[in-house]
Amino acid sequence: MPQYRKYMTQALELAHKGAGWVNPNPLVGTVVVRDGEILAAGYHDRYRGPHAERMAFDTLEPCCHVGSQPACTDLILSHGITRVVVGSIDPNPIVAGKGLRILEENGVEVVYDVMRAECDAINRHFFHYITTGMPYIVNGRKHAEESDAEYTVRRRGLYDTYAAVLGICPTGGRAGAPGNSNGTEGSVGSAARLPGRTDRLDVSDGAFAHFDGPVQAVDANEVVVGRHKPLHLDIRALADTEPDEWLRELGRRKIDSLVVDDDDVFEMLSSI
Repeated sequence: MPQYRKYMTQALELAHKGAGWVNPNPLVGTVVVRDGEILAAGYHDRYRGPHAERMAFDTLEPCCHVGSQPACTDLILSHGITRVVVGSIDPNPIVAGKGLRILEENGVEVVYDVMRAECDAINRHFFHYITTGMPYIVNGRKHAEESDAEYTVRRRGLYDTYAAVLGICPTGGRAGAPGNSNGTEGSVGSAARLPGRTDRLDVSDGAFAHFDGPVQAVDANEVVVGRHKPLHLDIRALADTEPDEWLRELGRRKIDSLVVDDDDVFEMLSSI
């Protein structure tokens, strides 16, 4: 399947462009090919925005349900696509193989597991979140061999990729309030009141992803947006509630991933 790997590699490169913008959805890229020629390409670029199929078609399993976007299986069938090459199977229970079965039942050839390891790797946080209901814990600790400058660059990359960061927030902040987004120590995308054992986390349903500046329309299928800013949560929350319950509440609030810099806290949360 060398020809499939060539096109899947391009689809993966496209998918990466959605990092930090699509949470808690998966990263998805796609190319549409006929007779060895790429006719169209696209990627899922923002939460609740058009799926990659609307930009072109999908490398992850096409969705078969109607949510904030129409079902992608209908789109594929309506365009007369005869073969769909899939990298990953979506573990979301409302998809989980159903979309591919619909395509096969309608005469579409489905080629499975092309570059499966690479496709799964870019969405490991989504797979964890959708199957456990809790955010994926990201190791934000400094490596022993890293210089301070190297660590700063790597940490900025983590902050740009994942939904939230666990650190010390200034007092008096409010959920969803914009703050310093330069990624330096102590910077805040937004601050949150943290829950006691019977309280709900004071984060609005839409507060888990933040952006600098307005959204500027380019055309019907493309937007230009500012820099992703992660939600910044206070590490002191863990003194007031059970860690597993706190993680489940973050999951209920659609926070799919959490960068943790503290050694002890990372070891504790990653073991849950």
